[in-house]
Amino acid sequence: MRKILLFLRKIIPRPILNFYHYLWSLFFAVVTGFPSRRIIVIGITGTKGKTTVSYLTYYLLTKLGFKTALSSSEYFFIGEEKVENKSRLTMPGRGFLQRFLKQAINKGCEIAILEITSEGLMQNRHSFIDFDITVFLGLHPEHIEHHGSYEAYRNSKGKLFKALEKSKTKKVLRGLPIRKTIIVNADDFEADYFLSFRAEQKITYSLEAKIQDSFQITPQSYKITSKGLEFILENKKFSSPLLGKFSLYNILASFSIIKALGLSINNLDGFLKDFQGLPGRMEIIKAKGFQVVIDYAHTPHSIEEVYKTVLQLLKPKRLLCLIGSAGGLRDKWKRPVIGEIAAKYCNYIVIANEDPFDEDPMSILKSIELGAKRYLAEFEIEKPIEIIPDRKEAIQRLINLTEKGDVVITIGKGNEPSIAFKDYSLPWNEKEVVLEAIKNKNHSKISTKTL
Repeated sequence: MRKILLFLRKIIPRPILNFYHYLWSLFFAVVTGFPSRRIIVIGITGTKGKTTVSYLTYYLLTKLGFKTALSSSEYFFIGEEKVENKSRLTMPGRGFLQRFLKQAINKGCEIAILEITSEGLMQNRHSFIDFDITVFLGLHPEHIEHHGSYEAYRNSKGKLFKALEKSKTKKVLRGLPIRKTIIVNADDFEADYFLSFRAEQKITYSLEAKIQDSFQITPQSYKITSKGLEFILENKKFSSPLLGKFSLYNILASFSIIKALGLSINNLDGFLKDFQGLPGRMEIIKAKGFQVVIDYAHTPHSIEEVYKTVLQLLKPKRLLCLIGSAGGLRDKWKRPVIGEIAAKYCNYIVIANEDPFDEDPMSILKSIELGAKRYLAEFEIEKPIEIIPDRKEAIQRLINLTEKGDVVITIGKGNEPSIAFKDYSLPWNEKEVVLEAIKNKNHSKISTKTL
């Protein structure tokens, strides 16, 4: 069946496929009675950070006593009910979101949070959803070959904010009118584009920029350490165990959503302290003498941010890195770039499968290797690089190489439950594989912590 679907996608013009999805959205909107008109809907988009911001917002709203639904790339939540997203699609098609919103209403949810992707928007899976708050986290080159250009990728994201312009239903949250709101990361290069759409209210969050004609959320001061984050916002001190500057941006995005809902952030500090993050997002496993960091980063920018954060905060003796890239003819341009970044920051590099899909795995790995070797040759640097396609074997190799003070970083998989090949999916749990590799190295004292 999967082969048939892939073949059909290749031969059917994209506009026809997009219209096909539009019809599904219309059909299920009608069948379910346009459920988005009866629930507060928050749409969150950006190249990275969607899952963390979505889940943190869900967590905070739940702690504040609001029954909330969440549709994300990893799980679906309706109140406290949790179901794994086995499709691995952030925005499943065939009317899924309409049915999800209907179910959320039937279960008494007041708010729904939706992760929104460029592909889902391009395929009109958001159509006939009445949004109340739309959030832009940031944009970096990704899915360029699929969209045709960076501008087309950006404009696809813009469809979410165009949908907000068209959303006319006036909604209330426990008697409080909700204003149609755009939330934008003001420090992103594309901030002005996403602020150009019409809305009743615009909120920006920032660590650097000042944007006119918007309500701005900016910490008066902040501190980033190996133990987490501390910042002062609206004269109140907050702290979080999450690591890195990007985590502070994610927190500010969630706080902006809370403000857009007309709620106070003053009583969020205790909840924020208890939020340990998501599995596979800057998750640290401590073994005897070394540490392992598991992260989902899969774009050049996010990978570089992870390396910088680990070097700055954990101060490793050596950085041993497992890298890879997805197949399926996705963003082939970034493969050598990922290799270059690893060559710049890592002391030892192992290249392994991430999700080859229907491509030749070795061609993907060789392309990454080319980028790494090109960088090393340009700067006349020597660093060891290995290609080990089997990801489990690759992780064991890096663990076996560790010395006191080293940090191993694995990127690209995070908490994903499988590795996708052409004809099958291999069940996968990165953390379990890492723990097994540490055990095989005969380290007995192991502790885990998600940051």
